[in-house]
Amino acid sequence: MKLDDLMNKKAELQIAPLIDVVFLLLIYFMVTASLIKKEADLSFMLPAQVQSTEPITLPIEVLIEVSAEGDISIEGMTFGKDENNLDDLISQLVTLKQAADSSASELIVNIMPNDKALHGRIVKVMDACAAADVKNLSFSMTM
Repeated sequence: MKLDDLMNKKAELQIAPLIDVVFLLLIYFMVTASLIKKEADLSFMLPAQVQSTEPITLPIEVLIEVSAEGDISIEGMTFGKDENNLDDLISQLVTLKQAADSSASELIVNIMPNDKALHGRIVKVMDACAAADVKNLSFSMTM
């Protein structure tokens, strides 16, 4: 066969196999589309609201800060370095403990000392908490 004969020959496109493939794809997509559930078809029930008869009691939280100079501040009140002020701290903690007991909640004391605070001063604060019968005591660090 000559090159001119090949160049003059028209290219034919077989359309029958293409139609078969299109019909197969159409059937496939129709079948799979009917299997997918729509979101509106999903059934669910919301939980019923529970009426609580008991009131929720939140704990009373107190932050005690110990400065580098040894000053102790609790709820805006500052106590100096002398030991008489620690009696005032104990009485303040006892008052807070009584308020927590009367509201049937617990008292949580968080001690936040400065990095340069003396350990002896922190121990004095812990002793004041023990004298006020505080059971929940935690420590935090300043950033």
